[in-house]
Amino acid sequence: MQTCLLLGDGGGRLDGLAPALSCLGCACERAPRDVESFCAREAERGLALIGAAEGSLRALLLAERYPVEALVLVGCPLRPRGRSPLRRRAEHNLFCVVADLLVIQPLCDAQMLPRGADVLLRGVNSRRRKRLDLGRDFADMWINCKQPLIEAILDFLQPENDAKRLARPRETW
Repeated sequence: MQTCLLLGDGGGRLDGLAPALSCLGCACERAPRDVESFCAREAERGLALIGAAEGSLRALLLAERYPVEALVLVGCPLRPRGRSPLRRRAEHNLFCVVADLLVIQPLCDAQMLPRGADVLLRGVNSRRRKRLDLGRDFADMWINCKQPLIEAILDFLQPENDAKRLARPRETW
């Protein structure tokens, strides 16, 4: 069973995703108080990080430090380069992230330019990487495109039967 950590932007947008993920067989957790120890504990059993807006920056920083299987970023505001040190650090250390990657971006949002998705797809080390453009802006993506968004996330998180994967530390051959 895979654990999915939902890192939202405070708007409660990811709450509608939890029932669909539990039907898939994933245990859903909303960001606990001590996210670092949660990720350290769950990374050995299989962890997927799902971040929306500013939560996607947190997901990137956690994926940099802990081994995660999948990383789903919905509207990651990486570019244009901001004055935020958090954004600069997330963009600078993308090469440290090793996970399957799904980037979902709106088409015309001034805060989330398409170049940001390109930077993520080129920078993250992943076996599977996918980009999906939905909606005009971030709000339209969550209002008018919610069902395709959820379906894309569920499709991406379903395990592949014949997939190659790296051995985990305690796995024997």
